[in-house]
Amino acid sequence: MGISDQSANSGARTNPRKSPRSVSVVEGLVSALGRGIASGVWKPDDSLPTEPEIAHRFGTGRNAVREAIKILAAKGFVRTERRAGTIVRPEFCWNLLDSEVLSWMLSALANRDNLLEELSELRAIIEPPVAALAATHASAMETLRIFEAYHQLEKRQNEMPKAFDADLLFHELIFEASHNRLLIATVPAFSLLLRTSFEISVRTGEPLSHYLKEHKQIADAISRRDPEAARRATRKLLARNTSDLSELIKRERRSRK
Repeated sequence: MGISDQSANSGARTNPRKSPRSVSVVEGLVSALGRGIASGVWKPDDSLPTEPEIAHRFGTGRNAVREAIKILAAKGFVRTERRAGTIVRPEFCWNLLDSEVLSWMLSALANRDNLLEELSELRAIIEPPVAALAATHASAMETLRIFEAYHQLEKRQNEMPKAFDADLLFHELIFEASHNRLLIATVPAFSLLLRTSFEISVRTGEPLSHYLKEHKQIADAISRRDPEAARRATRKLLARNTSDLSELIKRERRSRK
């Protein structure tokens, strides 16, 4: 049996000579192997099965296996050695800002809780300064678009997944308004983490209106070009989100016992 197209970001489709089906097979194979590594099926310093074994297991050609291994190597997941074959690299080598890598890790229950707690820490470090930069650098059009995203969030607060999309857009626009290219480059990874965080916030049982006040304060501060107010409002939003996330993780851990 073949593997379906499970990922959207492997990079394999940059080769115009690949047929759509071969790209789909490679992307699916990358996803299957990546999820296996992220979930601990293959641990650091383990050797992956040989090319013929992987091809047989997943019903693919050996060329597809080679392409998939190249993509995994680019993501820091594996290295190839002439005699030893394909070796799994330790987690600190992985490209954790690759949205596909993050999705594999979030799908592994063993990694999920710690990764979500680290997400809260990362957001606390990065997002308040990003909001402050947006308040400093946002153009009038960018400020307008941030307000439009907020109004969509307010309007769609009880409509999923439209509320997810509005929330993501709100935060993505703030990153873009920072006018810092390195921060903007992290948007794909942050978008995945924000979506996960948002979904978990909803699962706590709190209504979305629970978070609207801080979103409005952030948009207002950016509009007033008040960096410190934008920073403070973002910290308030993150503190509320972190508290809710912590309670949910504790509750889910108890339910798994």
